[in-house]
Amino acid sequence: MDIKSHCLKSTAQGKICCREEEESDWQPLAKKKRIELIFRDVLQASLEDTSTSHRTAGVVHVPVLKKEKEEEEEEEEERSSEEPSTSFCPNCVKLKRRILELEEELSRLRGEQEDGVGPPAQTQQDQDPLHPEQGLIQDFHGMEPLTPSQVVLDEEDQDMDSADESMSAELVISPEDSSKLSSGGNRRIRRFKQEWLKKFWFLRYSPTLNEMWCHVCRQYTVQSSRTSAFIVGSKQFKIHTIKLHSQSNLHKKCLQLYKLRMHPEKTEEMCKNMMLLFNAAYHLAMEGRPFSDLRPLAELLKKCELKVVDQYMNEGDCQILVHHIARTLKEDLAEKMRLSPFLSVIMDAQNDDLFSDMVAVYVQFLTSEGSPNTEFLTLQRLSMANVDGYLQVMDRAFDVLGLSFQDLLVVGLGVDGTNISSLTRANLYLAVQNTFPWILCFPIMIHRPHLEVLDAISGKELSCLEELESNLKQLLSFYRYSPRMMGELRSTAPTLSEETEFLGDIRAVRWIIGEPNVLNALIKDYLEVVAHLKEISSQTQRADSAAIALTLLQFLMDYQSVKLIYFLLDIIAVLSRLAFTFQGEYLLVSQVEAKIEDAIQEIGQLADCPGEYLQEFEENFRDSFNGVALKNLRVAESKFQSIREKICNRSQGILSQRLDLQSRSFAKACKVLDPSTWPQNHEDLQAYGEEEIQVIYNHLESIPSVGQEGTQGWGSLEVEWKDLKADYYSMNGFKEVIGHICRYKQRFPLLNQIVHVVRVLPSSTACCDKGRGSLQKMCQSSRSRLTLEQMNDLLTVAVNGPPIANFDGKRALDSWFEEKSGSSYSLSAEMLNRMSAGDQKSILQTADINAEFYPDI
Repeated sequence: MDIKSHCLKSTAQGKICCREEEESDWQPLAKKKRIELIFRDVLQASLEDTSTSHRTAGVVHVPVLKKEKEEEEEEEEERSSEEPSTSFCPNCVKLKRRILELEEELSRLRGEQEDGVGPPAQTQQDQDPLHPEQGLIQDFHGMEPLTPSQVVLDEEDQDMDSADESMSAELVISPEDSSKLSSGGNRRIRRFKQEWLKKFWFLRYSPTLNEMWCHVCRQYTVQSSRTSAFIVGSKQFKIHTIKLHSQSNLHKKCLQLYKLRMHPEKTEEMCKNMMLLFNAAYHLAMEGRPFSDLRPLAELLKKCELKVVDQYMNEGDCQILVHHIARTLKEDLAEKMRLSPFLSVIMDAQNDDLFSDMVAVYVQFLTSEGSPNTEFLTLQRLSMANVDGYLQVMDRAFDVLGLSFQDLLVVGLGVDGTNISSLTRANLYLAVQNTFPWILCFPIMIHRPHLEVLDAISGKELSCLEELESNLKQLLSFYRYSPRMMGELRSTAPTLSEETEFLGDIRAVRWIIGEPNVLNALIKDYLEVVAHLKEISSQTQRADSAAIALTLLQFLMDYQSVKLIYFLLDIIAVLSRLAFTFQGEYLLVSQVEAKIEDAIQEIGQLADCPGEYLQEFEENFRDSFNGVALKNLRVAESKFQSIREKICNRSQGILSQRLDLQSRSFAKACKVLDPSTWPQNHEDLQAYGEEEIQVIYNHLESIPSVGQEGTQGWGSLEVEWKDLKADYYSMNGFKEVIGHICRYKQRFPLLNQIVHVVRVLPSSTACCDKGRGSLQKMCQSSRSRLTLEQMNDLLTVAVNGPPIANFDGKRALDSWFEEKSGSSYSLSAEMLNRMSAGDQKSILQTADINAEFYPDI
C-alpha cells in the first residue's frame, strides 16, 4: 500500500503540475488529449484498486481531494449531462514517461491483489454512476487542491485568451495508441449547453461546426488577435474557460468598441465627425461607386486633417449611412405626394438583360409652387410578365411609402420599355381604366424607342434585318476579339475602332443595327475597312483570317446590305427625334400627341421618298459606290423596295398602338390651352375652344374628389374661359397661360382644377432616363450581389437627391442616432428576475443582449 500511496501522490502532483502548466504554457490540443487519456486511465486503475482494498481489508483510507471553487460550479452544472467530458492538460515528456511506469506498476499490484482476495462482487461505479473525477475526489481527501481556489489574472496574462489552442499533426493520437491508453472506462466528451447562451450574452454557438465563439470579439478585435480560439472558434466547452475569456483584456477592449459602436454618445464633436462620413457616403451613392470606397475616401479626409469616426468606415457602415439618407428622401417624397392634388405614375420596364425582370416606378406630382416634378418611387421585381404582374408592381410601389394606390388620386399612367409588348401595354391600360375610369393613359418614350421597333418588325417577313445584324456582329467581332486586328483597325479606321471599343462585348449588344453611332462610323470608314479586308484576304500565311475577311468582303460589297444600312439610319433618326422630345421640359399632352402623329407621317413618307441618309447613298452611287463595285444590283433593287415598305408600315403600326383611344380625345382637347393655336381674329376667338373645354369638363366630373366637391357647373366654366381669352388675347405661350391661371385661382377655380390635372399628366421622361443611367452605372458585374433594397436606396439618392453642395444630412444623422439608441436588447423576464438591479443596469449600458443560437452556418 505504501507503493500505491506513493504512486497516487506522484500522480496527483503530476496533475497539479499539469494544470499549472495549462494555465501558462498553452500546449497543443492533441498533446493534451493524449496525456489526458493516459492520466485518466492511471487514476481509474488506482480507483478500482482502492475500492477493492476497502471491501477486503478495510485498512487503507485515502483522503478526499478538494477542488477549486470554479471547478465545483462546473461539476454541478454538468452533472445532468449524460456523457462526461474530458479535461485538457499540457504535454510533458517527463510526466508521460513517469505515468507509463506508474501504470505498469499499478497493473501489477492489482493483479496480485485479485489473485489473493478474488474478484469484487460489484464496483463502486456500478453502485453509483458518478463521473470518474467525482469518484476520485471522494477517495483523495486531504490532498492539495489541483488548482487555486480563486483565479486572478494579471494585466499581462489577461490579454491572452484562455481558450487559445492549436493542432500539431505529428502529435495526433493514432487508433492503436488510443486503444492502449484507454484501458477500459468511458471517455468524458464535453458538450455545449444551451443555457450558456442565456448566461453569457456575447456567446454564440453553431451545432454544425460544433464550435462556440465570442460575438463581440469576432466583430471588433484587431487583426493581430484573430488567432484567439474565441474568435476563430473554440471547442473547449467549459464554463471556466468562458469566464476566463470574459475577464481578459482582449474581451474588455472589444466590449468598449462594441459599446461605442452600438450606442454612440450624441455629442457635438461626434455629430460633426459623423457628418463627414454622411457626406462621403452621399457622394458615393450619387456617383454610383461601390460601398467599399468609403474607407479610402475617409482616409483621404483624414489626410486633409479632418477628423472622422474610425468605427464606421467599412462597407456595411456605408450601406447603413446610405439607407438613412434614402429614408429621409423617401419621407420627403411621401409628404410631397400627400400634398399634391393629383398624381401620375410612370412605369419603366427595363430593356437590359440584367434587369429584364425589373420595373422602375416613378411618380409625377405638383410641387407647392404648382410646377410638375417627377421622382423615383421604387424598383420592383416583376413576378409574372403579364397584366396582373404590372398591377401588383403598382400596388407594392405605393406600399413602400406606406401609401395606398386607391387612396391617392392618380389621374395619369405611362408605360414604356422594350420588355413590355404593345399588346400587354394595351391590356394594362384597359385593366386600369376598368377599375379607375378617370385615369388617362398616354404614350411616353424613355430611351431609344427604335429598339422596340426592331424587336417587333424582325421576323420571317423581314429576315434581311437579322442577316444584316449577324454580318455586322461578325465584322466587329473579327476586329474586337483580336488584339492584332484591333491594332490594325485603329490605324486604318480610327472612328470605327473607337465605336467598337466603346461597345465592349459585341455579343452582349442587343441590336448592332440599332446603334446609329456604329452605323455612321462604318459609313465614314467604309473605304478603309474594305481595303484592309482585301489586304488580309490576299495573305496566304494567315489562312484562317483570310477566309473570314473574304466572307466579310462579300457582305460589305453587297448592294442590298449597304443600302439597307442607310435606310435604317433614316428610320432611327425619326424615332430618336421623337424620343428626344420626351427628354426635355414638361409638355402639354396635346403637343406630345401631335409629335407622335408627325413621326407616323414622316415614317410613311420614307416608304416613297428617300430620307437624308438614303439620299446621300443615291448621290454617291453611280456605277460604283465611292469607287467600290457593288454586287447583285438588279436583284437587290427590286427586293429593297418591298423591304422598305414593310419596315415603314410596321413601324407606323407600332407607334399608332401607343395611342390610347379613350385618352386621345382628352389630349386633343387640351390644345386649346396653348395660345399659339388660338385664332388671330377676335370674332373667331370668342367661339373658339368651347367644344374642347366641354370635353375636358366632362372628364373632370368623373374624377372622385372633384365630383364630390361639387363644381359650379358648365356655365361658370364657360365664363372663366371667356375671361381667360380676353386677358391673354395678345399673349402667347402655354406656360404664361398656366401661370396666370394659378396666380389668380380665385378668379378661375374650375380652370385651376383643369390645369392641375393637365400639368400632372406624364409628358417628360428625363427623370426616368436618369434612373436608367444610374442603375446601369451601379449594377456592374463587380457589384452583382446588390440586393433589391440596396438598389432602391442607391437609386433614391442618385435620382431624387439634391446636388452634393445642397445636401443636408442632419435628418439622416438624427435617424442614425435614433436607430443606434433604439437597437435595444431584449432580456427574458426570467433572466431579469435572476439578476440584481445593479447587474441589469450595467449590462444594459454596456452591451447588446442578443444571445443567439446558430442552427447552421
